[in-house]
Amino acid sequence: MLSAYLDEKGELVLGEKEIPEVKSDDILIKVIACGICGTDVHVFKGINRGKPNVIRGHEFVGEIVEVGSGVKDLRTKDIVVVDPNIPCMNCFQCRNGRVHLCKNLTAIGVDLDGGFAEYCVLPSKQAYKLPSNIEPIVGALAEPLACALHGIDRVDLKEGEDVLIIGGGALGLILTQLVVNGGAGRVFVSEPYKEKRDLAFGFGATRVIDPINEDLLDIIKKETNGRGVDVVIEAVGSDKTILQAIKAVSDGGRVLFFGVAPEDVKIEISPFEVYRRELTLLGSFVNPFTMERAVSLISGRRVNLYPLISDIIPLHDIKKGVDIASTGRSIRVLVKP
Repeated sequence: MLSAYLDEKGELVLGEKEIPEVKSDDILIKVIACGICGTDVHVFKGINRGKPNVIRGHEFVGEIVEVGSGVKDLRTKDIVVVDPNIPCMNCFQCRNGRVHLCKNLTAIGVDLDGGFAEYCVLPSKQAYKLPSNIEPIVGALAEPLACALHGIDRVDLKEGEDVLIIGGGALGLILTQLVVNGGAGRVFVSEPYKEKRDLAFGFGATRVIDPINEDLLDIIKKETNGRGVDVVIEAVGSDKTILQAIKAVSDGGRVLFFGVAPEDVKIEISPFEVYRRELTLLGSFVNPFTMERAVSLISGRRVNLYPLISDIIPLHDIKKGVDIASTGRSIRVLVKP
């Protein structure tokens, strides 16, 4: 089968691999589509490290073509989305319900072969059946939606609170829909590309801001009578936007670090400012116990994911897809084997 992985030099390679063997509790799926996320771009561009010879891709949907002898609740021809994160269930964090912080966490598409291939084998417990009323290709965005749900859980959004989302990529636009649906008061979205700003406005944002040609902090202060917003979700992952987030939040407010920054990025924060303003700085990592909710939201049409698919490319053009995803103009590039 054709697959995309990193070689020993850390370079993206297209090559043939054997279709993996299905064990008792596994399923084999024929990949329908797999998203190229920011983490993938960082790895393929050498910004973050990647494990060699592992097929990348962790945001994917597929059709089951074979089930192991021990699998009881899934059948061939079922369309499933994949939770890529596999906890050990034995460490301190797992035993205390924080499976995403597992010290032995392994991930499909990171540590184990993933979705940038024609086929993928995975433990059946990592698969969630997609209802028939959902177009299968949209299922590739179930995992990012699940991650966004965890972020919303972390900020504990209250109805009527003002929210600023910095970054209108796929995750920023999903988060926009979630905070609007969650009863936020005013929703501000900062995004340099007009196409994404238009989508954010269509999804219910109160005000969209072009941070290149407008002063983000000045607008937020004016719109909130100098107070700042209650919640800022930083969905870019750069030092500049993280510092903007801290300046834009009100005293007593919460800032969520949602965007994935390169590992070597550092910021300078005043502990006194955090203390005096009583700020809450939060992180959000992957998708603990939120995949089922993500599928339910898609099935109930409470989020609109189809407009976030900006490009669909064949697997043999994945290098082109990575270049497109690197520009910032695309929203979510899907690889369709």
